[in-house]
Amino acid sequence: MNPRTWLLGLFATAVAVGFGSPAGAADPADPSNGPGKPYLVAIGVGEFKDKAIHARPTADADAKALYKLLTDKAVLGIAPDRAKLLTSSDASRESIVKAIETAVESTEKNDLLIIAFFGRGSSVGDKPCFLTPESVFKERAKTSLTPNELEPAFKKIKGQKLLLLMDVAYKGGFDAGDEKVLEPNVAPYIKLVFGEDDREDASLLTERVIVLGNLPFRSPLTKGNHGLFYSVLAEGISGKADQKPYFVGDEPDGLVTIVELAKYLDKEIPNGARELGKTDKEKELTPFIIGQGSSHYWLSKDAAATESVTKRLDAIAALVKAGKMTEDDGKEATGLLFRMPKLKWQQSLRKAYQKLADGTATVDETLATRKTLREALKLPADEASEYAKKVETWIREMSARYIKPVSSGELAAAAIKGLYSRAEEPLPADLEDALKKPKELTRERQDELLTDARLRLGRREDLDGDKAVDVSLTMASGSLNDRYSIYTDKAGVLKMQSQLQGRFPGVGIQIRRDAVRDGLLVATPIKGSPAYKAGIQAGDLITEIRLEVDKLGKPLPADAQRVFSTKGMKTEDAVSLILGAPDSPVSLIVQREGLKEPKEFKIFRNFVMVETVHGVQRDKNADWDFYLDEKNKIGYVHITQFIAIDLDGDGREEFGSVTDLKKAIAQLKKTGLNGLIIDLRENPGGYLSSAWHMCEMFIDKGEKVVTVKPRAGAIREYKAEVKGDKSFEIVVLVNGNSASASEIVAACLQDHGRATIVGERSYGKGSVQDVRDFDPTGGQLKYTIARYYPPTGRNIDKLATEQDPTIKEWGVKPDAGFEVKLASEEVNDWYEYIQDLLVIPPPGKPGAKVNPEKDKQLMKGLEQLRDLVKSTAKAPK
Repeated sequence: MNPRTWLLGLFATAVAVGFGSPAGAADPADPSNGPGKPYLVAIGVGEFKDKAIHARPTADADAKALYKLLTDKAVLGIAPDRAKLLTSSDASRESIVKAIETAVESTEKNDLLIIAFFGRGSSVGDKPCFLTPESVFKERAKTSLTPNELEPAFKKIKGQKLLLLMDVAYKGGFDAGDEKVLEPNVAPYIKLVFGEDDREDASLLTERVIVLGNLPFRSPLTKGNHGLFYSVLAEGISGKADQKPYFVGDEPDGLVTIVELAKYLDKEIPNGARELGKTDKEKELTPFIIGQGSSHYWLSKDAAATESVTKRLDAIAALVKAGKMTEDDGKEATGLLFRMPKLKWQQSLRKAYQKLADGTATVDETLATRKTLREALKLPADEASEYAKKVETWIREMSARYIKPVSSGELAAAAIKGLYSRAEEPLPADLEDALKKPKELTRERQDELLTDARLRLGRREDLDGDKAVDVSLTMASGSLNDRYSIYTDKAGVLKMQSQLQGRFPGVGIQIRRDAVRDGLLVATPIKGSPAYKAGIQAGDLITEIRLEVDKLGKPLPADAQRVFSTKGMKTEDAVSLILGAPDSPVSLIVQREGLKEPKEFKIFRNFVMVETVHGVQRDKNADWDFYLDEKNKIGYVHITQFIAIDLDGDGREEFGSVTDLKKAIAQLKKTGLNGLIIDLRENPGGYLSSAWHMCEMFIDKGEKVVTVKPRAGAIREYKAEVKGDKSFEIVVLVNGNSASASEIVAACLQDHGRATIVGERSYGKGSVQDVRDFDPTGGQLKYTIARYYPPTGRNIDKLATEQDPTIKEWGVKPDAGFEVKLASEEVNDWYEYIQDLLVIPPPGKPGAKVNPEKDKQLMKGLEQLRDLVKSTAKAPK
C-alpha cells in the first residue's frame, strides 16, 4: 500500500459568561475531565505452542511493563483489583474475552478503560486475528481471537472513556507453508471502537481512541528489551508528552492528555524508526491513531510538573481555609491550576492564580485581573444577532429543500446543542428546557434562542468571526444522520474545490510524507500546473516552504514566520501553507537526485485544472496514449471523477470530464476504434450533468439516462438529447468505491445493453446532493435533495435497503460471468500499481504503463472486448 498521498487542493472536520466558574476550566472533582476510576487490561503474548508461529519476546515484557507503569501512583495509580495482566502463560481466548467483559462491567460512565494488545496476528480471510498461546496457525480460524468475539463486550461500552492500544506484528512471524496468507484489514478493530458510523465528515463517538503501533503492511521494531511502540508510549505517558512541543496551552500542566499523547506518538515513533530501522520500509514505520480529535480526557501525570502544581493547589486551599478566598473562587482557581484550560483568557487567568499561589500577587489583585478578563468576554448583541441570522438562513434552506421533512425548530435546536458540545460547554438548564419540544418553536422563538445561546458563550477565539456559525452548521448537519449532507467552512472549501469543480488555486503537485528522509516527497506535478511549468519533478524532496504573503496575497506582518522546515511537518499542514490566492508567490526549496545543493523554486500560484481522464501511458510531452490493444483497436480511459467547468459563464462546459473523454475518443478514432474500456473504479462521482452528458455520448437520442425524484417539486427525467456513437463496443469497470455519477453511467449503459459491466458491485449511492455556496460565511452546503433511478427504475441506493426490508437489490452489479473479486492483498497491490500510473516522470525517464497482467479485472474486460471485436468481424486480418 502506498503511503498517504495528498493532492494540493484536492480532497484537500453552564452559566452566563462572567458568573461562576469559567467555562471549560477543568475541575479535578469532575469525572468527565479525567480517568475517573481507571481500569486496565494488558495482554502480551510472545510464546506459542505451535512451532509454526515464531516467538515475539518483547510482547510479554511490554504488557508487564505497561501494567507496572499504569499501576504506579506517580503515573496513574490504577488499583491492583482494577488491573488485569495476561501473558503467554494464561492469555487464552476465553481469558482475554472474560477479562474485557469484566473490565466493561466494572467501569461506569466517565471511567477510563485501557485495553492493550502486544503480540502477533494474522488474518482469517482478510479479517484480522490475534494469535494466543494455544493458537494453531493452520487452524487459526478456530483457535485465534477475532474481533467478532470481542464485539459483545465492546457493544456494552456506553459512557466510558476508551483507549485501545495495539502493537501487533502481522507480517511474517509464522510459517504458512503453501498457504497464501492475505494481509488483514484493520477495519474490524475500528468498528469495535466506533461502531459503523461512516459519515462523510468522519464524525466519531467521542472519548474513544484506537492507537495501532503499526498497520499490517509494516513490521514493528524492537528497542532493547521492548518494542519501539511500548518504549515511546511509556515515555509519553510518563510525562514527555506534557513537555514542549507536545503540551496543549503555553506550558506543561502536570497532566498527559490523550491529545498530547497522540501528538507525541505521531512524532516520536517515526523518529525512533528512522534511528532503528535498517531498511527503508522499517524506517517508514508510523502509528495509526483515530479518535484523538474528539477526545479530551487526561490519562496520566507528569511527575516533573506535578510537584509545583500540588504546591499551588495547597496554597489555594490554605487561602480558602483562612477565609481570604471564597469557596467558589477557590474552586475556580483549583480547576485552572489543575489542568491547562483551552481558551486564552482562561490561560491568562491561570497565570494570575499561579502568581497568587506563589505569593507574588494578592487576592484583590487577582480578582481585579479576573474582572478585566471577564469584561473583555462580553459579546456585543449585534454580533450574536448576526450569528442567529446566518444560522437561520441555513435552517430555511434545509427545511425547504432537504429530501426528508425536517422542522426548522429541530434544526435550530441541533445548531444550539452542537455549538455548546463543540465548545465543550454544558448547555444551560433553561436553554435545555426551552429546546425540549423543538417542533413547537416559532421562528421568532428560534431567533431568540439562537441569539441568547451565542451571547452566553461570549467572545472567545474558537468562536471568532464565523467560527460559531461554522460549528453550529457542522453539528446540525450531523444531526440529520445523512452521511452525504455536510457543511464545509471557508477554509475547507479552498482545500476541496477540485473535488467537483476540477480546479483549485495552488501550485499543482501531489505530495506525500517521506518518513525516511523526514521531508515532503513530490509524487508528481500536475500537467500544466504552475509547479509543472516551473520545473518541479517527481522525486523532488521539499525541505522548506518560504512565504512572502498570506493566503489572500497580502504582505505578511514583519513579525510573521516566513520560513517553514518540512521536518516533522504533517502533509495537511504543508497543503495549508502552499495553497493560496492566484498570482501570489510561494517558494519551495527542494533536494533533487543528482544535484549537490538544494534548489529554490519560486512559484506563482494559479488555478490548477485537474486531469480526470487518464489513458494507458504518457508520452514525452506528458500527453496520454489511449490504446490498450492497438492491434485490435481497443482503447482505455480511466475517469477519476465527474467534473464540469464553465469558464466563461455561458452555461456550457469548456473543461471537464466529458470534454476530455470526447477528445480521447476523437484521438482514437483517427486510427480506428473497435472497443473502449471505461474504468470507473475508485471514482466517487461528481456532477449529475457530467454523468448525463457522458451517457449521451453512447446511446440513441431520446433514450432515458436517469430519473431524479425529489421530496418536493417535479420528477425529472434526463434523456439523451443527441445521437450517441454506437460504432464500437464498451466495457465499464466498477468496484466497491464506484459511486454516484459513476453508478449513473454504469447503470445507464448496462440497462440499454450498451456496455458489459466488469468487476465488483458498486458502492450503492442512489441519492442526489445539491452543492451550493453559503454566502453568509463563504462556506459550502452539500445536502441530499433527491434519489435517482436508472432507466429500468431499479434501486441503486444501499441505504434504501436498510430503511425498507422489502428492497433487496442495490448498486450496479457486474453482468453475469463478469464479476471479478479482489482479495485485500490484491487490492493493495492494485493501489500501488495505479498510483505509479499517475506520475509524470522526470525528463528522459519512461512513464508507467497500464498492464492488464497486473490487473485481473482489466484483463477480464479486455478479453471480453477482444471476443466482441472478433465476433463482429472488426478484428484485423
